[in-house]
Amino acid sequence: MKAFGRWIVVITMYVCTSAFANTFTADFSDTWWNENESGWGVSVNHQREIAFMTFFVYGNGGKVVWYTGQTSIVGQNADGSLIFTGPVYEFTGPSLGSAFNPAMVKSRVAGNVTFAAFLDRATLSYTIDGVSESKVVSRQTIRRNDLSGAYLGAIKHIQSGCRGTGTDGDSNNNAEIYVTNTSNTFTMLLQQSDGRACNFVGDYSQTGRLGRSVGKYTCSGGVIGTYDFFELDANTQAISGRFLTNNSECTRAGGRFAGMKK
Repeated sequence: MKAFGRWIVVITMYVCTSAFANTFTADFSDTWWNENESGWGVSVNHQREIAFMTFFVYGNGGKVVWYTGQTSIVGQNADGSLIFTGPVYEFTGPSLGSAFNPAMVKSRVAGNVTFAAFLDRATLSYTIDGVSESKVVSRQTIRRNDLSGAYLGAIKHIQSGCRGTGTDGDSNNNAEIYVTNTSNTFTMLLQQSDGRACNFVGDYSQTGRLGRSVGKYTCSGGVIGTYDFFELDANTQAISGRFLTNNSECTRAGGRFAGMKK
């Protein structure tokens, strides 16, 4: 991330109810920025109902200023975005190169901030010392992930609008997952425990640490459809993601999968 815009803000946001925790929603941990305003950014560490945020910006004099804030109010917009709101405090203290003296740490209420985030987009609105701003920010991609690998896992989806041999309702299967991924392509072979095998072939894009693939797939039994994989994430141990599909039998909504690397 490059040097940042107007303010520096460190904001700790507490979500009041676990229903909004990242266990049930997108994980907002990432580096966020406005791609049309290179020079500032926001680092977010989202753990369960807490999102710890550090905003890298500058004050009116062009010098670094530090603010912190905590929220005790949370809401959700009609589009599903989570809303974090709370006061902003300005902090000053001893320099990094000197002995730490807690008596030098001072704070004052400087304003308030609201951060409304959904998947890979968010709106940052704040008022600090009487100056109000609203910025659209997105996850910043620092390095493309490589999701390639062989995994043992499971897939869950809710089928609806089924006809023929399709069945509405929940479906859960253990699965072997084989992924080949480049900077702009994605293929996945899904071998489910019910004997069905599906091949997915599409593009690949990434926003921040989360990937996305849109394309077509075929399954044994003659099922043909389109898919949208999103919130694709992986590490040295596992892969996970969510998806929507439409096919010749059913529309599947609310699906997700995860696998442990073989």
